[in-house]
Amino acid sequence: MWSSGVITRQCVILIGGLGTRLGALSKATPKPMLPVSGTPFLEVLLREAVRRGFTDIVLLAGHAAGVVEDYLTQSRIADALGATIRVSIEPKRMGTGGALIYAQAMLADEFLVFNGDTWFDFNWLDLAVNARTVPCDMAVALRRIADPDRYETVELDGANIKAIHPRKAGLGSGTINGGVYWMRKSALSDFAAPVSMEDTIIPSICDRGRLAGWIYDGFFLDIGVPDTYAAAQDTVPAHRRRPAAFLDRDGVLNHDTGYVHRIDEVTWVAGAKEAVKLLNDRGYYVFVVTNQAGVARGFYEEPAIAALHQWMSQELRESGGAVDDWRYCVFHPEGKIEQFRRAHNWRKPGPGMLLDVMAHWPVDRANSFLIGDKESDIEAAKAAGLPGYRFEGGDLLRFMQDLLSWTER
Repeated sequence: MWSSGVITRQCVILIGGLGTRLGALSKATPKPMLPVSGTPFLEVLLREAVRRGFTDIVLLAGHAAGVVEDYLTQSRIADALGATIRVSIEPKRMGTGGALIYAQAMLADEFLVFNGDTWFDFNWLDLAVNARTVPCDMAVALRRIADPDRYETVELDGANIKAIHPRKAGLGSGTINGGVYWMRKSALSDFAAPVSMEDTIIPSICDRGRLAGWIYDGFFLDIGVPDTYAAAQDTVPAHRRRPAAFLDRDGVLNHDTGYVHRIDEVTWVAGAKEAVKLLNDRGYYVFVVTNQAGVARGFYEEPAIAALHQWMSQELRESGGAVDDWRYCVFHPEGKIEQFRRAHNWRKPGPGMLLDVMAHWPVDRANSFLIGDKESDIEAAKAAGLPGYRFEGGDLLRFMQDLLSWTER
Protein backbone atom coordinates (compact mmCIF):
# COMPACT_ATOMS: atom_id res chain seq x y z
CA MET A 1 0.00 0.00 0.00
CA TRP A 2 1.34 3.41 -0.97
CA SER A 3 0.33 6.55 0.88
CA SER A 4 -2.33 9.07 -0.05
CA GLY A 5 -3.75 12.17 1.57
CA VAL A 6 -1.84 14.94 3.27
CA ILE A 7 1.70 14.72 4.64
CA THR A 8 1.63 13.78 8.32
CA ARG A 9 1.92 16.53 10.89
CA GLN A 10 2.96 14.13 13.65
CA CYS A 11 6.47 14.01 15.01
CA VAL A 12 7.44 11.47 17.69
CA ILE A 13 10.57 12.09 19.76
CA LEU A 14 12.24 9.39 21.86
CA ILE A 15 13.44 10.98 25.11
CA GLY A 16 13.32 8.12 27.63
CA GLY A 17 16.95 6.93 27.61
CA LEU A 18 19.07 6.78 30.78
CA GLY A 19 21.98 8.72 29.32
CA THR A 20 24.57 6.71 31.24
CA ARG A 21 27.47 7.94 29.09
CA LEU A 22 26.92 11.44 30.47
CA GLY A 23 27.29 10.29 34.05
CA ALA A 24 26.06 12.71 36.72
CA LEU A 25 24.75 15.18 34.13
CA SER A 26 21.82 12.92 33.23
CA LYS A 27 21.33 11.12 36.53
CA ALA A 28 18.23 13.15 37.39
CA THR A 29 17.61 14.77 34.00
CA PRO A 30 16.76 13.22 30.63
CA LYS A 31 19.51 13.87 28.07
CA PRO A 32 17.23 15.93 25.80
CA MET A 33 16.42 18.23 28.72
CA LEU A 34 20.05 19.17 29.32
CA PRO A 35 20.70 22.85 28.55
CA VAL A 36 22.46 23.82 25.34
CA SER A 37 23.44 27.48 25.38
CA GLY A 38 20.79 28.08 28.05
CA THR A 39 17.95 26.21 26.31
CA PRO A 40 16.92 22.56 26.71
CA PHE A 41 18.20 20.60 23.72
CA LEU A 42 14.67 19.24 23.31
CA GLU A 43 13.41 22.76 22.63
CA VAL A 44 15.81 23.07 19.70
CA LEU A 45 14.29 19.92 18.21
CA LEU A 46 10.73 21.08 18.91
CA ARG A 47 11.36 24.35 17.08
CA GLU A 48 12.90 22.50 14.16
CA ALA A 49 9.85 20.23 13.93
CA VAL A 50 7.28 23.00 14.14
CA ARG A 51 8.94 25.21 11.53
CA ARG A 52 8.47 22.32 9.09
CA GLY A 53 4.79 21.97 10.01
CA PHE A 54 5.05 19.03 12.43
CA THR A 55 2.69 20.47 15.01
CA ASP A 56 1.34 17.24 16.55
CA ILE A 57 4.22 16.16 18.78
CA VAL A 58 4.40 13.07 20.97
CA LEU A 59 7.25 12.72 23.47
CA LEU A 60 8.09 9.17 24.51
CA ALA A 61 9.45 9.59 28.04
CA GLY A 62 10.77 7.27 30.70
CA HIS A 63 13.76 8.22 32.82
CA ALA A 64 13.05 11.35 34.92
CA ALA A 65 9.82 12.00 33.00
CA GLY A 66 8.67 14.49 35.63
CA VAL A 67 11.37 16.90 34.47
CA VAL A 68 9.81 16.89 31.01
CA GLU A 69 6.29 17.41 32.32
CA ASP A 70 7.43 20.30 34.53
CA TYR A 71 9.20 21.92 31.59
CA LEU A 72 6.12 21.72 29.36
CA THR A 73 3.93 23.22 32.08
CA GLN A 74 6.26 25.98 33.19
CA SER A 75 7.60 27.03 29.78
CA ARG A 76 4.25 26.86 27.97
CA ILE A 77 6.33 25.97 24.93
CA ALA A 78 3.37 24.32 23.19
CA ASP A 79 1.44 27.60 23.23
CA ALA A 80 4.51 29.54 22.13
CA LEU A 81 5.02 27.26 19.15
CA GLY A 82 1.35 26.77 18.30
CA ALA A 83 1.72 23.01 18.67
CA THR A 84 0.06 20.14 20.50
CA ILE A 85 2.58 18.31 22.70
CA ARG A 86 1.64 15.11 24.49
CA VAL A 87 3.76 12.85 26.68
CA SER A 88 3.69 9.06 26.86
CA ILE A 89 5.54 7.68 29.90
CA GLU A 90 6.56 4.02 29.71
CA PRO A 91 5.89 2.22 33.01
CA LYS A 92 9.20 0.34 32.79
CA ARG A 93 12.16 0.07 30.42
CA MET A 94 10.59 -1.11 27.15
CA GLY A 95 13.22 -0.27 24.52
CA THR A 96 12.89 2.27 21.71
CA GLY A 97 10.42 0.12 19.80
CA GLY A 98 8.54 -0.79 22.96
CA ALA A 99 8.03 2.89 23.76
CA LEU A 100 6.36 3.32 20.37
CA ILE A 101 4.18 0.26 20.89
CA TYR A 102 3.13 1.49 24.34
CA ALA A 103 2.12 4.87 22.84
CA GLN A 104 0.13 3.42 19.91
CA ALA A 105 -3.12 5.06 20.99
CA MET A 106 -1.46 8.45 20.49
CA LEU A 107 0.10 7.67 17.12
CA ALA A 108 -1.19 8.78 13.74
CA ASP A 109 -1.30 6.30 10.85
CA GLU A 110 2.01 7.81 9.67
CA PHE A 111 4.55 9.79 11.66
CA LEU A 112 8.12 11.04 11.79
CA VAL A 113 10.25 9.65 14.63
CA PHE A 114 13.78 10.34 15.91
CA ASN A 115 15.91 10.31 19.03
CA GLY A 116 15.79 13.34 21.30
CA ASP A 117 19.54 13.41 21.91
CA THR A 118 20.55 13.85 18.24
CA TRP A 119 20.00 16.51 15.60
CA PHE A 120 20.29 15.56 11.94
CA ASP A 121 19.58 18.81 10.12
CA PHE A 122 18.15 18.20 6.67
CA ASN A 123 14.75 18.89 5.14
CA TRP A 124 12.66 16.36 7.12
CA LEU A 125 9.70 16.97 4.83
CA ASP A 126 11.67 15.54 1.93
CA LEU A 127 11.86 12.18 3.70
CA ALA A 128 8.08 12.19 4.30
CA VAL A 129 7.38 13.10 0.67
CA ASN A 130 9.81 10.50 -0.72
CA ALA A 131 8.41 7.75 1.50
CA ARG A 132 5.05 8.18 -0.21
CA THR A 133 6.52 7.45 -3.64
CA VAL A 134 7.57 3.85 -2.96
CA PRO A 135 5.92 0.81 -1.32
CA CYS A 136 7.44 0.84 2.17
CA ASP A 137 6.46 0.61 5.82
CA MET A 138 9.41 2.64 7.04
CA ALA A 139 11.86 5.10 5.50
CA VAL A 140 15.26 5.98 6.93
CA ALA A 141 17.29 9.16 6.55
CA LEU A 142 20.78 7.96 5.70
CA ARG A 143 24.20 9.58 6.03
CA ARG A 144 27.29 8.95 3.94
CA ILE A 145 30.40 9.10 6.14
CA ALA A 146 34.09 8.27 6.06
CA ASP A 147 35.47 5.55 8.34
CA PRO A 148 32.13 3.99 9.41
CA ASP A 149 33.91 1.33 11.48
CA ARG A 150 31.73 1.93 14.56
CA TYR A 151 28.43 1.71 12.68
CA GLU A 152 26.27 -0.78 10.86
CA THR A 153 26.13 0.09 7.18
CA VAL A 154 23.26 -0.23 4.73
CA GLU A 155 23.14 -1.52 1.16
CA LEU A 156 20.85 0.42 -1.16
CA ASP A 157 19.18 -0.63 -4.39
CA GLY A 158 17.58 2.59 -5.57
CA ALA A 159 15.41 3.63 -2.63
CA ASN A 160 15.17 0.09 -1.25
CA ILE A 161 17.43 -0.88 1.64
CA LYS A 162 18.43 -4.41 0.65
CA ALA A 163 20.57 -5.26 3.66
CA ILE A 164 21.98 -3.95 6.91
CA HIS A 165 25.57 -5.07 7.39
CA PRO A 166 27.32 -5.46 10.77
CA ARG A 167 30.19 -3.24 11.86
CA LYS A 168 33.37 -3.86 9.91
CA ALA A 169 36.76 -2.19 10.04
CA GLY A 170 38.53 -0.73 7.04
CA LEU A 171 35.57 0.19 4.85
CA GLY A 172 36.89 3.67 4.08
CA SER A 173 33.38 5.07 3.64
CA GLY A 174 29.84 3.85 4.06
CA THR A 175 26.16 4.67 4.30
CA ILE A 176 24.74 4.60 7.81
CA ASN A 177 21.46 5.15 9.63
CA GLY A 178 20.98 8.85 10.41
CA GLY A 179 18.36 8.23 13.09
CA VAL A 180 15.38 10.03 11.52
CA TYR A 181 12.52 7.84 10.29
CA TRP A 182 9.16 8.04 8.55
CA MET A 183 6.99 5.16 9.73
CA ARG A 184 3.56 3.58 9.46
CA LYS A 185 1.87 2.71 12.73
CA SER A 186 0.73 -0.55 11.15
CA ALA A 187 4.38 -1.64 10.96
CA LEU A 188 4.36 -2.05 14.76
CA SER A 189 1.61 -4.67 14.76
CA ASP A 190 4.00 -7.63 14.46
CA PHE A 191 6.03 -6.71 17.54
CA ALA A 192 5.56 -6.76 21.30
CA ALA A 193 7.33 -4.76 23.99
CA PRO A 194 10.03 -4.72 25.16
CA VAL A 195 11.76 -4.42 21.79
CA SER A 196 14.47 -2.32 20.19
CA MET A 197 13.66 -0.42 17.04
CA GLU A 198 17.29 -0.47 15.89
CA ASP A 199 18.08 -4.11 16.74
CA THR A 200 14.77 -5.79 15.90
CA ILE A 201 12.09 -3.70 14.18
CA ILE A 202 14.22 -2.07 11.48
CA PRO A 203 16.04 -5.31 10.49
CA SER A 204 12.72 -7.18 10.37
CA ILE A 205 11.14 -4.57 8.06
CA CYS A 206 14.28 -4.72 5.93
CA ASP A 207 14.03 -8.51 5.66
CA ARG A 208 10.47 -8.12 4.38
CA GLY A 209 11.65 -5.73 1.65
CA ARG A 210 9.62 -2.85 3.10
CA LEU A 211 12.45 -0.57 4.25
CA ALA A 212 13.34 2.47 2.14
CA GLY A 213 16.11 5.00 2.52
CA TRP A 214 17.46 8.23 1.10
CA ILE A 215 20.88 9.79 1.66
CA TYR A 216 21.02 13.33 3.03
CA ASP A 217 23.78 15.79 3.75
CA GLY A 218 23.46 17.94 6.82
CA PHE A 219 24.76 18.96 10.19
CA PHE A 220 24.71 16.06 12.64
CA LEU A 221 25.09 16.19 16.41
CA ASP A 222 24.78 13.56 19.14
CA ILE A 223 24.91 15.09 22.64
CA GLY A 224 25.12 11.66 24.29
CA VAL A 225 28.78 11.84 25.35
CA PRO A 226 30.54 14.55 27.42
CA ASP A 227 32.75 15.88 24.60
CA THR A 228 29.94 16.35 22.08
CA TYR A 229 27.62 17.76 24.72
CA ALA A 230 30.25 20.33 25.67
CA ALA A 231 30.84 21.22 22.00
CA ALA A 232 27.09 21.62 21.47
CA GLN A 233 27.10 24.76 23.62
CA ASP A 234 28.73 26.54 20.68
CA THR A 235 27.84 24.45 17.64
CA VAL A 236 24.06 24.46 18.16
CA PRO A 237 23.53 28.24 18.36
CA ALA A 238 26.05 28.70 15.55
CA HIS A 239 24.20 26.27 13.31
CA ARG A 240 20.78 27.73 14.12
CA ARG A 241 22.04 31.06 12.76
CA ARG A 242 21.48 30.55 9.07
CA PRO A 243 20.86 32.65 5.95
CA ALA A 244 17.31 33.61 5.08
CA ALA A 245 15.40 34.16 1.88
CA PHE A 246 12.70 36.83 2.21
CA LEU A 247 10.02 36.40 -0.46
CA ASP A 248 7.30 38.77 -1.53
CA ARG A 249 4.03 36.90 -2.03
CA ASP A 250 1.89 38.29 -4.87
CA GLY A 251 3.98 38.32 -8.03
CA VAL A 252 6.62 35.95 -6.63
CA LEU A 253 4.85 32.91 -5.16
CA ASN A 254 1.48 33.46 -6.82
CA HIS A 255 0.39 35.55 -9.77
CA ASP A 256 -0.64 39.06 -8.75
CA THR A 257 -4.17 39.50 -10.08
CA GLY A 258 -5.02 42.25 -7.60
CA TYR A 259 -5.76 41.90 -3.88
CA VAL A 260 -5.62 38.12 -3.83
CA HIS A 261 -7.29 36.87 -0.64
CA ARG A 262 -9.21 33.66 -1.48
CA ILE A 263 -7.99 30.18 -2.35
CA ASP A 264 -9.79 30.22 -5.69
CA GLU A 265 -7.87 33.37 -6.63
CA VAL A 266 -4.44 31.75 -6.20
CA THR A 267 -2.50 30.62 -9.23
CA TRP A 268 0.97 29.53 -8.24
CA VAL A 269 3.87 30.99 -10.20
CA ALA A 270 5.65 28.30 -12.22
CA GLY A 271 8.35 26.70 -10.10
CA ALA A 272 7.31 28.53 -6.92
CA LYS A 273 6.72 25.45 -4.77
CA GLU A 274 9.92 23.87 -6.02
CA ALA A 275 11.87 27.06 -5.34
CA VAL A 276 10.73 27.11 -1.70
CA LYS A 277 11.74 23.47 -1.33
CA LEU A 278 15.13 24.19 -2.90
CA LEU A 279 15.74 26.87 -0.27
CA ASN A 280 14.68 24.43 2.48
CA ASP A 281 16.98 21.76 1.06
CA ARG A 282 19.88 24.22 0.99
CA GLY A 283 19.37 25.16 4.64
CA TYR A 284 17.85 28.64 4.29
CA TYR A 285 15.13 30.05 6.48
CA VAL A 286 12.22 31.08 4.25
CA PHE A 287 10.07 34.08 5.19
CA VAL A 288 7.21 35.73 3.31
CA VAL A 289 6.79 39.50 3.66
CA THR A 290 3.73 40.91 1.91
CA ASN A 291 1.84 44.21 1.74
CA GLN A 292 -1.89 43.55 2.23
CA ALA A 293 -3.47 46.96 1.75
CA GLY A 294 -6.69 45.27 0.70
CA VAL A 295 -7.63 45.25 4.37
CA ALA A 296 -7.15 49.00 4.71
CA ARG A 297 -9.08 49.53 1.49
CA GLY A 298 -12.00 47.42 2.73
CA PHE A 299 -11.74 44.66 0.14
CA TYR A 300 -11.37 41.88 2.73
CA GLU A 301 -10.80 41.44 6.44
CA GLU A 302 -7.58 40.46 8.19
CA PRO A 303 -8.58 36.82 9.05
CA ALA A 304 -8.71 36.10 5.30
CA ILE A 305 -4.93 36.61 5.14
CA ALA A 306 -4.17 34.08 7.87
CA ALA A 307 -6.56 31.55 6.32
CA LEU A 308 -4.96 31.92 2.90
CA HIS A 309 -1.45 31.60 4.31
CA GLN A 310 -2.45 28.46 6.18
CA TRP A 311 -3.71 26.95 2.92
CA MET A 312 -0.57 28.01 1.05
CA SER A 313 1.57 26.44 3.78
CA GLN A 314 -0.23 23.12 3.35
CA GLU A 315 0.13 23.28 -0.43
CA LEU A 316 3.87 23.89 -0.09
CA ARG A 317 4.19 21.12 2.48
CA GLU A 318 2.71 18.55 0.11
CA SER A 319 5.61 19.37 -2.21
CA GLY A 320 8.17 19.08 0.59
CA GLY A 321 8.60 22.81 1.21
CA ALA A 322 7.87 25.10 4.13
CA VAL A 323 7.71 28.80 4.93
CA ASP A 324 9.19 29.39 8.38
CA ASP A 325 7.24 32.55 9.13
CA TRP A 326 4.86 34.99 7.48
CA ARG A 327 4.60 38.77 7.88
CA TYR A 328 2.01 41.05 6.31
CA CYS A 329 1.10 44.73 6.56
CA VAL A 330 -2.56 45.76 6.41
CA PHE A 331 -1.97 49.53 6.61
CA HIS A 332 -2.18 52.16 3.87
CA PRO A 333 -2.18 55.95 4.21
CA GLU A 334 -5.15 56.19 1.85
CA GLY A 335 -7.13 53.33 3.33
CA LYS A 336 -10.92 53.33 3.57
CA ILE A 337 -10.95 51.64 7.01
CA GLU A 338 -9.99 54.25 9.59
CA GLN A 339 -8.06 51.98 11.98
CA PHE A 340 -5.76 50.94 9.13
CA ARG A 341 -5.53 54.35 7.41
CA ARG A 342 -2.00 55.49 8.18
CA ALA A 343 1.58 55.13 7.11
CA HIS A 344 3.39 52.24 8.76
CA ASN A 345 7.02 51.13 8.83
CA TRP A 346 5.95 47.56 8.02
CA ARG A 347 4.56 48.61 4.66
CA LYS A 348 7.18 48.16 1.98
CA PRO A 349 9.27 50.11 1.00
CA GLY A 350 9.60 50.35 4.79
CA PRO A 351 11.81 47.62 6.28
CA GLY A 352 9.62 46.87 9.32
CA MET A 353 8.51 43.36 8.40
CA LEU A 354 12.05 42.24 7.60
CA LEU A 355 13.47 43.80 10.77
CA ASP A 356 10.78 42.18 12.89
CA VAL A 357 11.56 38.74 11.45
CA MET A 358 15.26 39.22 12.13
CA ALA A 359 14.48 40.24 15.71
CA HIS A 360 12.71 36.93 16.30
CA TRP A 361 14.84 34.49 14.30
CA PRO A 362 18.61 33.80 14.38
CA VAL A 363 19.23 35.08 10.85
CA ASP A 364 22.67 35.29 9.26
CA ARG A 365 22.15 38.71 7.69
CA ALA A 366 25.39 38.69 5.73
CA ASN A 367 24.19 35.83 3.53
CA SER A 368 20.47 36.64 3.36
CA PHE A 369 18.48 38.29 0.57
CA LEU A 370 15.01 39.31 -0.61
CA ILE A 371 13.19 38.48 -3.84
CA GLY A 372 10.37 40.74 -4.93
CA ASP A 373 8.62 41.85 -8.08
CA LYS A 374 8.36 45.58 -7.36
CA GLU A 375 10.82 48.36 -6.70
CA SER A 376 9.26 48.85 -3.26
CA ASP A 377 10.41 45.31 -2.36
CA ILE A 378 13.98 46.11 -3.36
CA GLU A 379 13.90 49.37 -1.41
CA ALA A 380 12.64 47.54 1.69
CA ALA A 381 15.51 45.08 1.43
CA LYS A 382 18.03 47.89 1.07
CA ALA A 383 16.57 49.69 4.11
CA ALA A 384 16.93 46.47 6.12
CA GLY A 385 20.55 46.08 5.03
CA LEU A 386 19.93 43.18 2.64
CA PRO A 387 20.40 42.72 -1.09
CA GLY A 388 17.17 42.60 -3.07
CA TYR A 389 16.60 40.86 -6.41
CA ARG A 390 13.83 41.63 -8.87
CA PHE A 391 11.79 38.71 -10.17
CA GLU A 392 10.04 39.75 -13.36
CA GLY A 393 8.11 36.56 -14.04
CA GLY A 394 8.80 33.19 -15.56
CA ASP A 395 9.95 30.13 -13.63
CA LEU A 396 10.84 30.92 -10.01
CA LEU A 397 12.80 27.69 -9.55
CA ARG A 398 15.09 28.52 -12.47
CA PHE A 399 15.45 32.07 -11.17
CA MET A 400 16.35 30.72 -7.70
CA GLN A 401 18.83 28.19 -9.05
CA ASP A 402 20.63 30.89 -11.01
CA LEU A 403 20.61 33.25 -8.04
CA LEU A 404 21.99 30.68 -5.59
CA SER A 405 24.68 29.57 -8.03
CA TRP A 406 25.84 33.18 -8.11
CA THR A 407 25.41 34.21 -4.49
CA GLU A 408 26.91 31.02 -3.04
CA ARG A 409 30.12 31.19 -5.09
